[in-house]
Amino acid sequence: MSSVEEIIEKDSMYVIHGSNYGPVILVEGKGALVKDANGKEYIDCIAGTAGPVLIGWGHPKVVEAIKKQAEFPHAFFGYINAPRVELAEKLAKIAPHGLAKTWFGCGGGEAVETALKAAIKYTKKKEVISLYEGYHGMTIALSNLGQAKLREGLPIVPGFKQIPSPYCYRCFYGQAYPGCDFECARALEEAVKHGSCHDVAAFTMEPVQGMGGHVYPPDKEYAKIIRETCDKHGMLIIADEIQTGLGRTGKMWGSECIGLQPDIMCVGKALGGGVPISAAIFREEVAEGAFKDHQPRETWHPSTFSGNPINCAVASAVIDVILEEKVPEKAATLGSFLTGKLKELQGRHRLIGEVRGPGLFIGVEIVKDRETRERAPEEALKAAAMCFERGVWFGLSQQPGIGNVFKIKPPVAITREQISKAVDVIDGVLSEVEKGMGG
Repeated sequence: MSSVEEIIEKDSMYVIHGSNYGPVILVEGKGALVKDANGKEYIDCIAGTAGPVLIGWGHPKVVEAIKKQAEFPHAFFGYINAPRVELAEKLAKIAPHGLAKTWFGCGGGEAVETALKAAIKYTKKKEVISLYEGYHGMTIALSNLGQAKLREGLPIVPGFKQIPSPYCYRCFYGQAYPGCDFECARALEEAVKHGSCHDVAAFTMEPVQGMGGHVYPPDKEYAKIIRETCDKHGMLIIADEIQTGLGRTGKMWGSECIGLQPDIMCVGKALGGGVPISAAIFREEVAEGAFKDHQPRETWHPSTFSGNPINCAVASAVIDVILEEKVPEKAATLGSFLTGKLKELQGRHRLIGEVRGPGLFIGVEIVKDRETRERAPEEALKAAAMCFERGVWFGLSQQPGIGNVFKIKPPVAITREQISKAVDVIDGVLSEVEKGMGG
Protein backbone atom coordinates (compact mmCIF):
# COMPACT_ATOMS: atom_id res chain seq x y z
CA MET A 1 0.00 0.00 0.00
CA SER A 2 1.44 3.36 -1.02
CA SER A 3 1.75 6.12 1.56
CA VAL A 4 -0.39 9.27 1.36
CA GLU A 5 2.62 11.23 0.13
CA GLU A 6 3.38 8.64 -2.59
CA ILE A 7 -0.23 8.67 -3.85
CA ILE A 8 -0.23 12.48 -4.03
CA GLU A 9 3.09 12.47 -5.90
CA LYS A 10 1.93 9.83 -8.40
CA ASP A 11 -1.35 11.67 -8.88
CA SER A 12 0.54 14.79 -9.98
CA MET A 13 2.67 12.67 -12.34
CA TYR A 14 -0.02 10.56 -14.03
CA VAL A 15 -3.54 11.94 -13.52
CA ILE A 16 -5.36 14.74 -15.33
CA HIS A 17 -8.02 16.35 -13.18
CA GLY A 18 -11.04 18.07 -14.70
CA SER A 19 -10.80 20.35 -11.69
CA ASN A 20 -8.32 20.08 -8.87
CA TYR A 21 -9.15 21.19 -5.33
CA GLY A 22 -5.96 20.09 -3.61
CA PRO A 23 -4.04 17.09 -2.25
CA VAL A 24 -6.84 15.44 -0.29
CA ILE A 25 -7.47 11.69 -0.63
CA LEU A 26 -11.01 10.74 0.31
CA VAL A 27 -11.24 7.04 1.18
CA GLU A 28 -14.44 6.34 3.10
CA GLY A 29 -18.02 7.54 3.48
CA LYS A 30 -21.04 6.79 5.63
CA GLY A 31 -24.29 8.72 5.63
CA ALA A 32 -23.31 12.39 5.30
CA LEU A 33 -19.72 11.93 6.51
CA VAL A 34 -16.56 11.28 4.49
CA LYS A 35 -13.08 10.52 5.73
CA ASP A 36 -9.68 11.19 4.17
CA ALA A 37 -6.58 9.00 4.14
CA ASN A 38 -5.28 10.72 7.28
CA GLY A 39 -8.44 9.83 9.18
CA LYS A 40 -9.89 13.36 9.17
CA GLU A 41 -13.69 13.47 8.95
CA TYR A 42 -15.79 15.95 6.94
CA ILE A 43 -19.50 16.75 6.85
CA ASP A 44 -20.37 16.37 3.17
CA CYS A 45 -22.61 19.28 2.15
CA ILE A 46 -22.20 18.65 -1.59
CA ALA A 47 -23.24 14.95 -1.74
CA GLY A 48 -20.10 13.81 -3.53
CA THR A 49 -19.96 16.81 -5.92
CA ALA A 50 -23.31 18.21 -7.06
CA GLY A 51 -25.39 15.37 -5.69
CA PRO A 52 -24.49 11.79 -6.78
CA VAL A 53 -24.82 10.41 -3.25
CA LEU A 54 -28.22 11.97 -2.54
CA ILE A 55 -29.31 9.01 -0.41
CA GLY A 56 -26.04 8.98 1.52
CA TRP A 57 -22.65 7.30 1.42
CA GLY A 58 -22.54 3.52 1.82
CA HIS A 59 -26.28 2.93 1.73
CA PRO A 60 -26.73 -0.81 2.36
CA LYS A 61 -29.16 -1.26 -0.56
CA VAL A 62 -26.64 0.24 -2.98
CA VAL A 63 -23.85 -1.92 -1.60
CA GLU A 64 -26.03 -5.04 -1.87
CA ALA A 65 -27.07 -4.23 -5.46
CA ILE A 66 -23.41 -3.89 -6.49
CA LYS A 67 -22.49 -7.20 -4.87
CA LYS A 68 -25.46 -9.05 -6.34
CA GLN A 69 -24.78 -7.90 -9.91
CA ALA A 70 -20.97 -7.96 -9.73
CA GLU A 71 -20.56 -11.30 -11.54
CA PHE A 72 -22.45 -10.05 -14.62
CA PRO A 73 -21.74 -6.31 -14.76
CA HIS A 74 -21.95 -5.79 -18.52
CA ALA A 75 -24.22 -6.68 -21.42
CA PHE A 76 -24.19 -5.65 -25.08
CA PHE A 77 -26.47 -2.59 -25.40
CA GLY A 78 -28.24 -4.02 -28.45
CA TYR A 79 -29.71 -6.95 -26.54
CA ILE A 80 -32.15 -6.97 -23.65
CA ASN A 81 -31.01 -7.18 -20.05
CA ALA A 82 -33.44 -7.48 -17.15
CA PRO A 83 -31.99 -4.78 -14.83
CA ARG A 84 -32.32 -2.19 -17.61
CA VAL A 85 -35.96 -3.13 -18.25
CA GLU A 86 -36.75 -3.00 -14.54
CA LEU A 87 -35.12 0.42 -14.16
CA ALA A 88 -36.85 1.87 -17.23
CA GLU A 89 -40.22 0.74 -15.88
CA LYS A 90 -39.54 2.33 -12.50
CA LEU A 91 -38.54 5.61 -14.13
CA ALA A 92 -41.68 5.63 -16.28
CA LYS A 93 -43.80 5.26 -13.14
CA ILE A 94 -42.25 8.24 -11.34
CA ALA A 95 -41.46 10.52 -14.30
CA PRO A 96 -43.66 13.54 -15.12
CA HIS A 97 -46.86 12.62 -16.94
CA GLY A 98 -46.29 11.39 -20.49
CA LEU A 99 -42.57 10.61 -20.18
CA ALA A 100 -42.36 6.87 -20.70
CA LYS A 101 -39.36 5.72 -22.75
CA THR A 102 -35.75 5.87 -21.58
CA TRP A 103 -32.28 5.80 -23.14
CA PHE A 104 -29.43 5.14 -20.70
CA GLY A 105 -25.91 6.54 -20.67
CA CYS A 106 -23.05 6.88 -18.21
CA GLY A 107 -22.90 10.62 -17.54
CA GLY A 108 -25.17 13.63 -17.61
CA GLY A 109 -23.55 15.06 -20.72
CA GLU A 110 -24.40 11.89 -22.63
CA ALA A 111 -28.05 12.19 -21.63
CA VAL A 112 -28.25 15.84 -22.75
CA GLU A 113 -26.50 15.11 -26.06
CA THR A 114 -28.99 12.28 -26.64
CA ALA A 115 -31.93 14.55 -25.84
CA LEU A 116 -30.67 17.21 -28.25
CA LYS A 117 -30.04 14.70 -31.01
CA ALA A 118 -33.53 13.23 -30.59
CA ALA A 119 -35.17 16.68 -30.54
CA ILE A 120 -33.39 17.63 -33.75
CA LYS A 121 -34.38 14.36 -35.44
CA TYR A 122 -38.00 14.63 -34.22
CA THR A 123 -38.59 18.28 -35.19
CA LYS A 124 -36.28 18.25 -38.21
CA LYS A 125 -34.93 21.59 -36.98
CA LYS A 126 -31.35 22.43 -36.05
CA GLU A 127 -31.26 25.32 -33.57
CA VAL A 128 -31.33 25.10 -29.77
CA ILE A 129 -31.90 27.81 -27.16
CA SER A 130 -30.74 27.62 -23.54
CA LEU A 131 -30.17 29.98 -20.58
CA TYR A 132 -27.29 32.21 -19.59
CA GLU A 133 -25.28 30.67 -16.75
CA GLY A 134 -26.70 27.24 -17.55
CA TYR A 135 -24.71 24.05 -17.23
CA HIS A 136 -25.42 20.98 -19.34
CA GLY A 137 -22.03 19.29 -19.63
CA MET A 138 -18.47 19.85 -20.79
CA THR A 139 -18.38 18.60 -24.39
CA ILE A 140 -17.72 21.25 -27.04
CA ALA A 141 -21.39 21.23 -28.04
CA LEU A 142 -22.75 21.38 -24.50
CA SER A 143 -20.29 24.10 -23.50
CA ASN A 144 -22.04 26.22 -26.11
CA LEU A 145 -25.29 25.82 -24.15
CA GLY A 146 -23.76 26.87 -20.85
CA GLN A 147 -21.73 29.56 -19.13
CA ALA A 148 -19.46 31.65 -21.33
CA LYS A 149 -16.48 30.85 -19.12
CA LEU A 150 -16.80 27.16 -20.03
CA ARG A 151 -16.44 27.70 -23.76
CA GLU A 152 -13.46 30.06 -23.79
CA GLY A 153 -11.03 28.96 -26.51
CA LEU A 154 -13.50 26.49 -28.03
CA PRO A 155 -15.29 26.68 -31.39
CA ILE A 156 -18.79 28.12 -31.59
CA VAL A 157 -21.58 25.69 -32.46
CA PRO A 158 -23.83 27.29 -35.09
CA GLY A 159 -27.46 27.50 -34.03
CA PHE A 160 -26.88 27.27 -30.27
CA LYS A 161 -28.16 30.45 -28.61
CA GLN A 162 -28.98 31.70 -25.13
CA ILE A 163 -31.38 34.00 -23.31
CA PRO A 164 -31.16 35.52 -19.80
CA SER A 165 -31.84 33.33 -16.78
CA PRO A 166 -34.69 34.04 -14.33
CA TYR A 167 -32.11 35.44 -11.89
CA CYS A 168 -34.22 37.82 -9.79
CA TYR A 169 -31.38 38.79 -7.47
CA ARG A 170 -29.48 40.06 -10.52
CA CYS A 171 -32.22 40.69 -13.07
CA PHE A 172 -30.74 41.13 -16.53
CA TYR A 173 -33.48 43.65 -17.32
CA GLY A 174 -33.16 45.73 -14.16
CA GLN A 175 -36.67 44.71 -13.12
CA ALA A 176 -38.07 43.53 -9.80
CA TYR A 177 -40.50 40.66 -9.30
CA PRO A 178 -43.52 40.69 -9.27
CA GLY A 179 -43.77 43.83 -11.41
CA CYS A 180 -41.45 42.52 -14.14
CA ASP A 181 -44.02 40.86 -16.44
CA PHE A 182 -41.53 37.96 -16.70
CA GLU A 183 -39.39 39.59 -19.34
CA CYS A 184 -36.86 36.76 -18.91
CA ALA A 185 -39.49 34.23 -20.05
CA ARG A 186 -40.79 36.45 -22.86
CA ALA A 187 -37.20 36.72 -24.12
CA LEU A 188 -37.66 33.26 -25.63
CA GLU A 189 -40.27 34.57 -28.07
CA GLU A 190 -37.97 37.44 -29.04
CA ALA A 191 -35.03 35.09 -29.51
CA VAL A 192 -37.07 32.89 -31.85
CA LYS A 193 -38.49 35.82 -33.82
CA HIS A 194 -35.37 37.98 -34.07
CA GLY A 195 -32.34 35.89 -33.12
CA SER A 196 -32.95 32.58 -34.87
CA CYS A 197 -33.34 31.23 -38.38
CA HIS A 198 -36.85 30.08 -37.36
CA ASP A 199 -35.43 26.58 -37.12
CA VAL A 200 -35.43 26.00 -33.35
CA ALA A 201 -35.79 22.37 -32.28
CA ALA A 202 -35.72 22.78 -28.51
CA PHE A 203 -35.40 24.98 -25.48
CA THR A 204 -33.34 23.40 -22.70
CA MET A 205 -33.04 24.48 -19.09
CA GLU A 206 -32.29 23.31 -15.58
CA PRO A 207 -35.40 23.84 -13.45
CA VAL A 208 -32.97 25.20 -10.85
CA GLN A 209 -29.54 26.15 -12.18
CA GLY A 210 -26.75 24.29 -10.44
CA MET A 211 -23.37 25.61 -11.58
CA GLY A 212 -25.07 28.92 -12.36
CA GLY A 213 -25.66 29.75 -8.72
CA HIS A 214 -28.81 27.84 -7.71
CA VAL A 215 -31.09 30.21 -9.59
CA TYR A 216 -34.72 29.38 -10.27
CA PRO A 217 -37.91 31.19 -11.37
CA PRO A 218 -39.91 32.93 -8.62
CA ASP A 219 -43.30 31.89 -9.99
CA LYS A 220 -44.88 29.15 -12.12
CA GLU A 221 -45.95 31.82 -14.61
CA TYR A 222 -42.40 31.67 -15.97
CA ALA A 223 -42.76 28.02 -17.01
CA LYS A 224 -46.26 28.68 -18.37
CA ILE A 225 -44.93 31.36 -20.71
CA ILE A 226 -42.04 29.10 -21.79
CA ARG A 227 -44.45 26.22 -22.53
CA GLU A 228 -46.78 28.45 -24.55
CA THR A 229 -43.89 29.85 -26.58
CA CYS A 230 -42.49 26.40 -27.33
CA ASP A 231 -45.92 25.07 -28.35
CA LYS A 232 -46.47 28.08 -30.59
CA HIS A 233 -43.21 27.50 -32.49
CA GLY A 234 -43.16 23.69 -32.48
CA MET A 235 -40.21 23.50 -30.06
CA LEU A 236 -39.59 20.77 -27.50
CA ILE A 237 -38.71 21.48 -23.87
CA ILE A 238 -35.74 19.56 -22.48
CA ALA A 239 -35.55 19.65 -18.68
CA ASP A 240 -32.04 19.00 -17.42
CA GLU A 241 -32.81 17.35 -14.06
CA ILE A 242 -29.34 15.87 -13.63
CA GLN A 243 -28.76 17.86 -10.44
CA THR A 244 -32.37 18.59 -9.42
CA GLY A 245 -34.08 15.24 -10.01
CA LEU A 246 -35.15 12.43 -7.68
CA GLY A 247 -36.24 14.42 -4.65
CA ARG A 248 -33.44 16.86 -3.88
CA THR A 249 -35.61 19.96 -4.32
CA GLY A 250 -38.35 18.71 -2.00
CA LYS A 251 -40.32 17.40 -4.98
CA MET A 252 -39.54 14.29 -7.00
CA TRP A 253 -38.54 16.56 -9.90
CA GLY A 254 -37.32 20.14 -9.99
CA SER A 255 -39.77 20.68 -12.83
CA GLU A 256 -42.61 20.26 -10.33
CA CYS A 257 -41.25 23.16 -8.27
CA ILE A 258 -41.62 25.57 -11.17
CA GLY A 259 -44.58 24.02 -13.02
CA LEU A 260 -42.53 22.99 -16.05
CA GLN A 261 -43.95 20.35 -18.42
CA PRO A 262 -40.99 18.83 -20.32
CA ASP A 263 -41.06 16.75 -23.49
CA ILE A 264 -37.69 15.20 -22.66
CA MET A 265 -36.05 14.95 -19.26
CA CYS A 266 -32.40 14.21 -18.48
CA VAL A 267 -31.52 12.46 -15.22
CA GLY A 268 -28.17 11.50 -13.71
CA LYS A 269 -25.96 11.97 -10.65
CA ALA A 270 -28.29 10.86 -7.81
CA LEU A 271 -29.73 8.11 -10.02
CA GLY A 272 -26.56 6.02 -9.61
CA GLY A 273 -26.03 6.44 -5.89
CA GLY A 274 -22.34 6.96 -6.69
CA VAL A 275 -21.96 4.80 -9.82
CA PRO A 276 -22.00 6.38 -13.30
CA ILE A 277 -25.40 6.28 -14.99
CA SER A 278 -27.67 8.77 -16.73
CA ALA A 279 -30.98 8.69 -18.54
CA ALA A 280 -32.89 10.64 -21.17
CA ILE A 281 -36.63 10.05 -20.73
CA PHE A 282 -38.95 10.89 -23.63
CA ARG A 283 -42.61 11.45 -24.29
CA GLU A 284 -43.62 8.37 -26.20
CA GLU A 285 -44.54 10.22 -29.39
CA VAL A 286 -41.18 12.03 -29.35
CA ALA A 287 -39.32 8.75 -28.96
CA GLU A 288 -41.34 7.09 -31.70
CA GLY A 289 -41.01 10.08 -34.02
CA ALA A 290 -37.28 10.54 -33.50
CA PHE A 291 -36.44 6.88 -34.00
CA LYS A 292 -39.18 5.75 -36.38
CA ASP A 293 -36.75 5.09 -39.26
CA HIS A 294 -34.52 2.96 -37.06
CA GLN A 295 -34.35 -0.62 -38.30
CA PRO A 296 -33.22 -3.74 -36.42
CA ARG A 297 -29.41 -3.99 -36.13
CA GLU A 298 -29.02 -0.33 -37.15
CA THR A 299 -27.31 1.97 -34.68
CA TRP A 300 -28.83 5.41 -34.20
CA HIS A 301 -27.02 6.30 -30.97
CA PRO A 302 -24.82 3.49 -29.61
CA SER A 303 -22.90 3.66 -26.35
CA THR A 304 -20.85 0.70 -25.14
CA PHE A 305 -22.01 0.91 -21.53
CA SER A 306 -25.57 2.05 -22.23
CA GLY A 307 -27.84 0.39 -19.67
CA ASN A 308 -25.20 -2.00 -18.36
CA PRO A 309 -26.67 -4.37 -15.76
CA ILE A 310 -24.63 -3.38 -12.71
CA ASN A 311 -25.34 0.34 -12.99
CA CYS A 312 -29.02 -0.29 -13.74
CA ALA A 313 -29.31 -2.63 -10.76
CA VAL A 314 -27.83 0.03 -8.49
CA ALA A 315 -30.07 2.76 -9.94
CA SER A 316 -33.10 0.54 -9.44
CA ALA A 317 -32.14 0.14 -5.77
CA VAL A 318 -31.69 3.91 -5.48
CA ILE A 319 -35.23 4.52 -6.73
CA ASP A 320 -36.53 1.98 -4.21
CA VAL A 321 -34.75 3.87 -1.42
CA ILE A 322 -36.07 7.23 -2.64
CA LEU A 323 -39.64 5.94 -2.54
CA GLU A 324 -39.38 3.87 0.65
CA GLU A 325 -37.55 6.52 2.64
CA LYS A 326 -39.67 9.38 1.27
CA VAL A 327 -36.63 11.31 0.07
CA PRO A 328 -38.54 14.31 -1.41
CA GLU A 329 -40.37 14.88 1.89
CA LYS A 330 -37.14 14.44 3.82
CA ALA A 331 -35.34 16.94 1.57
CA ALA A 332 -38.16 19.45 2.01
CA THR A 333 -38.09 19.16 5.82
CA LEU A 334 -34.30 19.21 6.21
CA GLY A 335 -34.02 21.94 3.57
CA SER A 336 -36.44 24.16 5.47
CA PHE A 337 -34.44 23.62 8.68
CA LEU A 338 -31.11 24.37 6.98
CA THR A 339 -32.41 27.37 5.02
CA GLY A 340 -33.88 28.82 8.22
CA LYS A 341 -30.51 28.61 9.97
CA LEU A 342 -28.73 30.18 7.00
CA LYS A 343 -31.21 33.07 6.91
CA GLU A 344 -30.47 33.65 10.59
CA LEU A 345 -26.81 33.98 9.60
CA GLN A 346 -27.80 36.40 6.85
CA GLY A 347 -29.02 38.77 9.55
CA ARG A 348 -25.56 38.74 11.19
CA HIS A 349 -23.21 38.61 8.21
CA ARG A 350 -22.90 41.37 5.62
CA LEU A 351 -21.21 38.92 3.25
CA ILE A 352 -24.48 37.02 2.71
CA GLY A 353 -26.49 38.70 -0.02
CA GLU A 354 -29.19 36.06 -0.51
CA VAL A 355 -30.13 32.55 0.62
CA ARG A 356 -32.19 30.55 -1.87
CA GLY A 357 -33.58 27.00 -2.11
CA PRO A 358 -35.62 24.89 -2.78
CA GLY A 359 -35.29 21.78 -0.59
CA LEU A 360 -31.71 20.63 -0.11
CA PHE A 361 -30.61 22.54 -3.22
CA ILE A 362 -29.46 25.69 -1.45
CA GLY A 363 -27.39 28.60 -2.69
CA VAL A 364 -25.84 31.30 -0.50
CA GLU A 365 -24.68 34.29 -2.52
CA ILE A 366 -21.60 35.99 -1.10
CA VAL A 367 -21.30 39.73 -1.81
CA LYS A 368 -18.93 42.55 -0.87
CA ASP A 369 -21.78 45.00 -0.45
CA ARG A 370 -25.49 44.27 -0.03
CA GLU A 371 -26.54 47.55 -1.59
CA THR A 372 -24.49 47.24 -4.79
CA ARG A 373 -24.60 43.42 -4.71
CA GLU A 374 -20.99 43.35 -5.89
CA ARG A 375 -19.84 39.74 -6.06
CA ALA A 376 -17.23 38.57 -3.57
CA PRO A 377 -15.51 35.61 -5.28
CA GLU A 378 -12.23 35.96 -3.37
CA GLU A 379 -14.02 36.00 -0.03
CA ALA A 380 -16.23 33.07 -1.06
CA LEU A 381 -13.24 31.00 -2.12
CA LYS A 382 -11.42 31.81 1.10
CA ALA A 383 -14.47 30.94 3.19
CA ALA A 384 -15.05 27.63 1.39
CA ALA A 385 -11.39 26.63 1.87
CA MET A 386 -11.54 27.54 5.58
CA CYS A 387 -14.73 25.51 6.02
CA PHE A 388 -13.07 22.50 4.41
CA GLU A 389 -10.08 22.83 6.72
CA ARG A 390 -12.56 22.76 9.62
CA GLY A 391 -14.31 19.65 8.37
CA VAL A 392 -17.24 20.95 6.30
CA TRP A 393 -17.27 20.38 2.54
CA PHE A 394 -19.15 22.87 0.34
CA GLY A 395 -19.07 23.71 -3.35
CA LEU A 396 -18.91 27.04 -5.18
CA SER A 397 -20.76 28.15 -8.27
CA GLN A 398 -21.52 31.05 -10.60
CA GLN A 399 -18.34 31.44 -12.64
CA PRO A 400 -16.42 28.16 -12.43
CA GLY A 401 -13.27 28.39 -10.33
CA ILE A 402 -13.98 31.92 -9.08
CA GLY A 403 -17.50 31.42 -7.77
CA ASN A 404 -19.32 33.60 -5.27
CA VAL A 405 -22.25 31.29 -4.47
CA PHE A 406 -21.96 28.55 -1.85
CA LYS A 407 -23.57 25.35 -3.17
CA ILE A 408 -25.12 23.46 -0.28
CA LYS A 409 -26.74 20.16 -1.24
CA PRO A 410 -25.93 17.45 1.30
CA PRO A 411 -27.18 13.87 1.28
CA VAL A 412 -30.63 13.43 2.81
CA ALA A 413 -28.84 11.19 5.32
CA ILE A 414 -27.53 14.34 7.01
CA THR A 415 -28.79 14.85 10.56
CA ARG A 416 -30.03 18.05 12.16
CA GLU A 417 -27.04 17.87 14.50
CA GLN A 418 -24.67 17.75 11.52
CA ILE A 419 -26.53 20.61 9.85
CA SER A 420 -26.22 22.73 13.00
CA LYS A 421 -22.50 21.94 13.24
CA ALA A 422 -21.94 22.86 9.58
CA VAL A 423 -23.80 26.16 10.03
CA ASP A 424 -21.76 26.95 13.13
CA VAL A 425 -18.60 26.45 11.07
CA ILE A 426 -19.91 28.81 8.37
CA ASP A 427 -20.79 31.35 11.05
CA GLY A 428 -17.30 31.34 12.51
CA VAL A 429 -15.57 31.41 9.14
CA LEU A 430 -17.65 34.33 7.83
CA SER A 431 -16.88 36.30 10.98
CA GLU A 432 -13.15 35.81 10.37
CA VAL A 433 -13.39 36.69 6.68
CA GLU A 434 -15.41 39.83 7.44
CA LYS A 435 -12.84 40.98 10.03
CA GLY A 436 -10.19 40.72 7.34
CA MET A 437 -12.26 42.92 5.02
CA GLY A 438 -12.31 45.85 7.44
CA GLY A 439 -14.78 48.66 6.92
